Amino acid sequence: MVQFSTRVRNAMANIIEATIGTAPTIEYRSGLPAANPAAAAAGTLLMSGTLLADWMADAANGVKAFVANMKANAGVAAGYAGHYRIVSSDGTPDWVGLVSENWTASKAYVVGMHVNLNGNVYRCTAAGTSAANGGPTGTGAGIVDGGATWSYIGAQDLVLTNTNIAVGQDGITLNNYSATMPGA
Repeated sequence: MVQFSTRVRNAMANIIEATIGTAPTIEYRSGLPAANPAAAAAGTLLMSGTLLADWMADAANGVKAFVANMKANAGVAAGYAGHYRIVSSDGTPDWVGLVSENWTASKAYVVGMHVNLNGNVYRCTAAGTSAANGGPTGTGAGIVDGGATWSYIGAQDLVLTNTNIAVGQDGITLNNYSATMPGA
């Protein structure tokens, strides 16, 4: 197992922001992300916005946090946000990740929605109302949760209060997000 000092992890985090540059764009898109940032964009663009010129705070303890209160533009298409993409000001897509909302008991879910629970992200594969308690667990497919069925799709990343985006909806404000560098 590879491990890095905090100093190296901080340097890794800081170089990410420096490489992507000032004022990149964040896109909220439907569905699952492409296999890597260089691949063609996946899903439908639901909403986007330009991040601040200095969009991340200095790294500390191997963690780099987004600067609070960055707001996206109004929704351009309707759907459930499933992933995000950060595109540098020169147009290069540099970062992709999953979007989810917190799992809620006794809530109606539709196919394609992403929820997180205990650090895992699940994609709804059969619509239904979630259980009164518990929620999806594990890392497989066909996970039954009340009347809804889920598939594990990855580790928790960007969490939104509500992933349902409508055309013309007021832009999402990104209040709290951080990236932790590997090798701790």
